Amino acid sequence: MKFLSLIVISVLMFGSCNSIQEKSPEKIVRKGTVIKVKPEKLDFYLELHANPWEGVNSKLKECNIQNYSIFYRNGYLFSYLEYTGDNWEMDMGKVANDSTIQAWWKLTGPCQEPVPFAKDGEWWADLEEVYHLD
Repeated sequence: MKFLSLIVISVLMFGSCNSIQEKSPEKIVRKGTVIKVKPEKLDFYLELHANPWEGVNSKLKECNIQNYSIFYRNGYLFSYLEYTGDNWEMDMGKVANDSTIQAWWKLTGPCQEPVPFAKDGEWWADLEEVYHLD
């Protein structure tokens, strides 16, 4: 697999937005998650994220997701994002109900499997933030 020689693969789906600078750091929700990637699907997953669909990126931005990255190492995908909205559940509902996002997930979902320590019903398992430096 052509990308396995890299220690970490980072796919930055989109850049920062001026609105993130308008919020104070304590109002930004930082979220880290982890999931396993199926070895036989890794190349396909990386190809998808090398050229993410504009509709996916624009919906995430519209729903207050900023500074979103996905990293890879040893069979695991780690994601980091910053949420700058005021209603996480409502915004994530908009993301989940978007037809472009649903089509994207039909491609990416079969590439992934939850980690053994994921909670019941959890796909990407939440990580606990233990340190942050602004």
